Amino acid sequence: MTPIRIYLLTLFLLIGLEIPLNSEPLSETNQKAIDAFYKKNWSQAEMWFKESLKKNPNDPYANYNLACVYTIQLSQCEELTEEQDVFQLLNKAATYKKTYKRLMLKDKDLSLLRNTYRLNEIAGLSPKEIFTNVIWYGPSPGAYGPIAEIKFDSDGSFELSLVAFRESDGTLEKPKYSGKYQWISEKVIQLEFQKVPSSLPNQTKKRQARWNQNILEIDGFDYQFQDSHDRCSA
Repeated sequence: MTPIRIYLLTLFLLIGLEIPLNSEPLSETNQKAIDAFYKKNWSQAEMWFKESLKKNPNDPYANYNLACVYTIQLSQCEELTEEQDVFQLLNKAATYKKTYKRLMLKDKDLSLLRNTYRLNEIAGLSPKEIFTNVIWYGPSPGAYGPIAEIKFDSDGSFELSLVAFRESDGTLEKPKYSGKYQWISEKVIQLEFQKVPSSLPNQTKKRQARWNQNILEIDGFDYQFQDSHDRCSA
């Protein structure tokens, strides 16, 4: 194989694996942080990434990976930081390294926040793309998690899942209700249910919904839907 063919093959492999072609050696503190990260020593990883950010607050690598550390801790119900702090780190990382926008949409370390409005916004998606990427949750009052979830697909369909208890024996059920939707305006959606949940006082199949970033309101529901739920309430 000629040198040029070897070069092209290597180049295609790197692109296919999404390995940065201009990757630079890690700083000493970032290297210590990532070593601790791979050992799942989150406190040490946090400490060293913070050291990197003391030297360079705009370091995209340290910002992005510290966001990953915090997200993992949040998923384990270790409330050492707020989601908003994670989004600030991701926003700074994406500002100084654009490739992180695509990465954060599929990074398993960020899976807890992948379906939130703010993460998708930082990743550069359009409002309607964000709307269909978000999973919308009702309140989470106890051990059974959200009392409702609704997901909108880009093909104009939606599916609503509710938590209910069978009257005869109290068995937990999760009935599903599907339908179609269309945009009335940038923030107003018309929903049409195939079958309306019996728990709703009004059995009208067509209902309007209004959304504003991470909040969704649907006519007939006495609660709001949000882009995340209280994972640790129980």
